[in-house]
Amino acid sequence: MKSWTKRKRYTSFTMILGSALLAAGCTGGQGGEEAAKPQTEESGKSANANFTYPMPGNIELTYMTEALGGIPARAPIDDEYQKRTGIAIKHLGGTPMTDQKFSLLLASGELPDIFLNTWLQYPGGPDKAVEQGYILKLNDLIDQHAPNLKKALQEHPEIDKMIKTDNGTYYAFPFIRSEAGRVYGGPIIRKDWLDELGLSVPETIDEWHTVLKAFKEKKNAAAPVTFRTMFLGERTAGFAGAYGVMGNYYVKNGKVVYGYLEPEYKEYLKTMNQWYKEGLIDKDFASIDAATVDKKMTSGVSGATFGWQFYIEKYNAAAQAADPKANYVAAPYPVLKKGTKPEFGQLDNAYAGTSSAAISAKTKNVEAAMRWLDYAYSEEGSMLNTFGIEGVTYVLKDGKPVYKDLVVKNPEGLGSDQVMMQYAHGTNFPMIQRDNHLPAKYQQTKDALDIWRNTNHAQHLLPPVTPTAEEADEMASIMNDINALVKEAELKIILGAEPVEAYDKYVEQMKGLGIERALEIQQAAYERYLKR
Repeated sequence: MKSWTKRKRYTSFTMILGSALLAAGCTGGQGGEEAAKPQTEESGKSANANFTYPMPGNIELTYMTEALGGIPARAPIDDEYQKRTGIAIKHLGGTPMTDQKFSLLLASGELPDIFLNTWLQYPGGPDKAVEQGYILKLNDLIDQHAPNLKKALQEHPEIDKMIKTDNGTYYAFPFIRSEAGRVYGGPIIRKDWLDELGLSVPETIDEWHTVLKAFKEKKNAAAPVTFRTMFLGERTAGFAGAYGVMGNYYVKNGKVVYGYLEPEYKEYLKTMNQWYKEGLIDKDFASIDAATVDKKMTSGVSGATFGWQFYIEKYNAAAQAADPKANYVAAPYPVLKKGTKPEFGQLDNAYAGTSSAAISAKTKNVEAAMRWLDYAYSEEGSMLNTFGIEGVTYVLKDGKPVYKDLVVKNPEGLGSDQVMMQYAHGTNFPMIQRDNHLPAKYQQTKDALDIWRNTNHAQHLLPPVTPTAEEADEMASIMNDINALVKEAELKIILGAEPVEAYDKYVEQMKGLGIERALEIQQAAYERYLKR
């Protein structure tokens, strides 16, 4: 394997964390290449000075992800990873932490060597998973076998703070988002329809109402706005953010609050109910899937939705084949008063807990699992995970990666993101994400993140707190019932099955189920986090 110390580098590993560092709240400006300090230690070296990749022994490890679905087809990135690390990975499909199958897996004792999952959601918390003997505590193992991760955490304590529990336990190799990667979703709208109707991209709730009525009455859109229930106000603020609230927990003036308890949430539901009565919201929104939303957005049934950034490119590509004038763009998160800044939008923590790789306590080759995971945090691993395979997906020009035609002008017509899913681990993998600046065919896709990022959401984001095992068990008991109640209340009121005034009853039910105790637990965990 070529040593990265023997060639001109694009950047030092210190810069891999550059964007994530900003996300964690560290001070200092963004450094360019001129600010990067050259790495003096060869990528692949470890605390054990005699270790280099690839690892000998023809080792095979089993690997389970959190994503539902069958076993993924082997991709070029899998072969390249095996070649570089010397470790073969056998994929076992996916089982989310919240799926009952995950509990059955643990009970069976037939555990994979590496679990990729959201360990913050483990019943009782990550400490409990270690205590029960399912996964390994990694503290000493990081010192012994993970020099790349260890170095990154030493240099960036704010990232280190996020990925351990209050008692200092490291339980998984983390997926850390870059600053740009923390925002990836928001409102999407048919700009060509707006232009045809002489309307501007809506900014306020009143403007949205005007636009959706026009879509219904003048464009004959059967469902002027369509979306899945996950976009009501939990994954993104949706329209709720205009009222200064969002579903789930967040921070307000130093205190943890639960958005569904706030009086403004009732006002938001009142508006959604009115829009539903007027036929402005998709009558099927409570039950539709992503494919149905896509079909409605590209067939003229709907003119607006909430979705992820890549939806814009996907919609434009699909619709423009039939109608070259079709133009999907990002819209800002709405407000009540024009000229004000939205309080909420969509924003993830640099470490949200997702795609975190824990190692089974029953694995027969701990060092191999550690080495395979640690490779992603090396400079060489970061380049591979971000830009793919040199000479295949990119070449270096003046020390900078430039994508090849396989990516930017794919002969099979694949989008750049589709190509890179085969040749790199850009997301949903234990790594420190860095911006890859994938070329977008549509300017609208490039503009989306800046539009959606313009909110005050960062002031309200609850960090990845870790309640104690006892607190986590109590929280789970409380929130299982409350989560179901909230979803029931939202849908009944929006659909008109119950009047808006019924929400007061649901708030009292939440209190009866223990939401105030849950808030106490979250507040205590938040205060402990701040003291880490």
